[in-house]
Amino acid sequence: MKRIPQDLLARMANSVSAEDRDEMAIPSYLHGNPVMRWIAWRRLDVVAKFLRQFERTTNNASKITIMDFGCGTGVLFDEACRIADRIYGVDLVLEPARLLIDEWGLNKVSLLHADDAKTRIAPQSVDTIIAAEVLEHIEDIGDTLAFFRSRLKVGGRLLVSLPTENLLYRFGRRLAGFHGHYHESNAASIHQQILGAGFRQLRMQKIPAPGPLAIYWVTAYALDQPNQCRRS
Repeated sequence: MKRIPQDLLARMANSVSAEDRDEMAIPSYLHGNPVMRWIAWRRLDVVAKFLRQFERTTNNASKITIMDFGCGTGVLFDEACRIADRIYGVDLVLEPARLLIDEWGLNKVSLLHADDAKTRIAPQSVDTIIAAEVLEHIEDIGDTLAFFRSRLKVGGRLLVSLPTENLLYRFGRRLAGFHGHYHESNAASIHQQILGAGFRQLRMQKIPAPGPLAIYWVTAYALDQPNQCRRS
């Protein structure tokens, strides 16, 4: 996966507030500790790997559309452009992603403020939705999952990266310089909500390793029946 150069990351950090900079994990990509930088990039490498696996199972005769929900810096745009014909980058703060698009000439990407996504993205028009390091910031993800269901095609994929919030994760956060309340939920609870919203798990990889060493879960889901929640 193509890395964003440090000088461009520094420009992105200077273009937003300290809170938005932290939510986009920019300090992790710029951290002086190589282990911290490796962890930050490793989860995105796995997301990119899952995206490439989706490409091999998608009908290449049709146009492919990807939504990167909570796109942040746009770090996954280059990978998405290798697969899709159209990419929507959705976020509350778009300046860092705009810097990347201009720098790399990513003309397949359209940026949308989160408030505009529901009116600008047609129902059942998206093949894959990426939600990397974003759902844990949302207090109640029910409406967000309903939005995902309504925009995905039948058989569409949802690709999610989430923090575990375990002891090792919290230690890493302090080491990276993040303090105070940060996330509304964690990987395990959000995973159950996604399943309860009608998504089917396809594959999961825990980073850097399973068990107590798992700092992040990267999970791929399929949507077989849009707008229908699973009954308990």
